[in-house]
Formats: sequence, structure tokens, C-alpha cells
Amino acid sequence: MNEDTLVNRPVPGGALPLAAASADSGVFDVPGHADLVAKVFRGPCPPGRAERLRHLIELPDAMSAAERDILRTASCWPLAALVDQGGDVVGCLLPKAPEKFVFDRTTPSGRTHAGYLEIDWLANPDDVLERRGIPPQDMRSRAAVCRSITTVAAVLERHDLVYSDWSYSNAFWCVEDHSAYVIDVDGCAPHSSPNVQQPGWEDPLTPSTSAADKYVDRYRLALLAARCLTGRRRADHVVHALGRGTDGLDGAPGLRTVLLRMLLSPEREQRPSAHQLLVELVAAAEG
Repeated sequence: MNEDTLVNRPVPGGALPLAAASADSGVFDVPGHADLVAKVFRGPCPPGRAERLRHLIELPDAMSAAERDILRTASCWPLAALVDQGGDVVGCLLPKAPEKFVFDRTTPSGRTHAGYLEIDWLANPDDVLERRGIPPQDMRSRAAVCRSITTVAAVLERHDLVYSDWSYSNAFWCVEDHSAYVIDVDGCAPHSSPNVQQPGWEDPLTPSTSAADKYVDRYRLALLAARCLTGRRRADHVVHALGRGTDGLDGAPGLRTVLLRMLLSPEREQRPSAHQLLVELVAAAEG
């Protein structure tokens, strides 16, 4: 690993834990760097994961300027590895999600809670959003958020990276400009990845014991987009709405078709790519 990709591990006692800490790591503010966070793993990385992290850190150098800009503005792409005194990789340095993704939500008790607005909220009908103080979102606004997420997915797929964990908790969105910000991308792997199993996100054509690949990513990405576009959460309700044309996508028949193919194709290899989905989302958001 190049020396310029290494930084000292922050001392947890001198850093503030963030509420967004994931199940297998802690996320800490970096003193003196308000725009950065340190993601510290529970133990030293296995050699394979450390090598994958190195690959991710260096990959933007091989990308186009447009792709680098997408990763910079719409994802927390890893900037450097964190190492302990013995030289073992124990985490990574990440950009902090911009403040525009923080929103004051109304809790069921009527209080206000400020925090990053997870994509989870968009997979609800407008009446649920309004009860939480979130502005209602029309089809074009929902499509714009999904476009932002899928822009990142298309870059990953173009560079043979598998994300696996497309789900409710791994992206934030902004109600003002309808952009999105994908997190936990430091777990991406080339060609295949551990198959992250979340209830309700199972790929029906891929055994849970199999590794995730680009076809699993396509299914989960489509399911996330369809849930956010329709405001429905159950997968069978989403597919039913798409099939019956009660999905609110009457002005975007091409988008409906691509989503149905990604979700219902009898063979995994027949699923349209992230780029094909992106083309239809762009048309829907700008139409």
C-alpha cells in the first residue's frame, strides 16, 4: 500500500462516536477535520479485505473525471486506510456526509429529531412522510433521488464492483435538491462479494449461500428504486403495482418495463444493467 494512503488511527477516547455506526465498526469524528470521519473495524482486516480496500482507494485514479465527481458528491468513497502501530489495516478514512442530508423529522411523540434522512423514508406514501414533517414527493422527485443512487450503482458496475447491500439504511437523501448519498461503499469488492442478507431483500434467483454478484446488485437496486418510486414497502405489493399500472409511473412506461425486467426476469443474466435503469430514471426525473 502506498505511504500516501496511510494515516494514523484516531484515538477513540479523543473522538466522538457518531450515531450512524454500523454493526461491525465504529465511526468517529476526526479532530481538526470536520469534513472527515474514521471508520474503525472491530479488528485488523484480513489480508483480502485490506487488499480490496487498497484497490478502492486507488481506483479513482483510473476513472474518468466525471466518474470521480460522482463518487465525490454522491458517495462516501474511502480516501485512505487506517493502520495501527503494527501496520495492520484497522479501518478507513471517509468523507463525512454533507449537512444537506440532515433533516429535522417529527417523531411520533411530536418532537423534532435531527439526523441524516435515510432512503428508508422515501419508501413510504406521502401521507406517512407528511406525518413526519417530510414534504410529499411527486414521481419526478422520487425518480430524481433514485437517479442519484443509480448513478453511483452504474459507476460501480462499470468497474466490476459488487456492493451487495442495496437496502433502506445505506443511502441518505436530500428533500431540497433530491440528491442522494450512498454509504458503506468501502465494503465493495471486485466481481463478487459476501451476500449481505437483509429481510425483504433476498434475491429469489440466487441462493443465500452464494456470493453476491452484479446480478444480485441489479435485483436489489431495482427493488430499492421501485419501493422508493411507488411508496410501497412489501416486494409483492411493489411488483403488483408495477404490473397493474397503479404505481404512479404512467408518464414513464420505459422505467416501469425496466424495473419489471430487473425484478421478474426468469434468468439472472436477463436483468437489465444499472446503466439501463439510469437512462429511464433520467428520463422520468426530467420529463
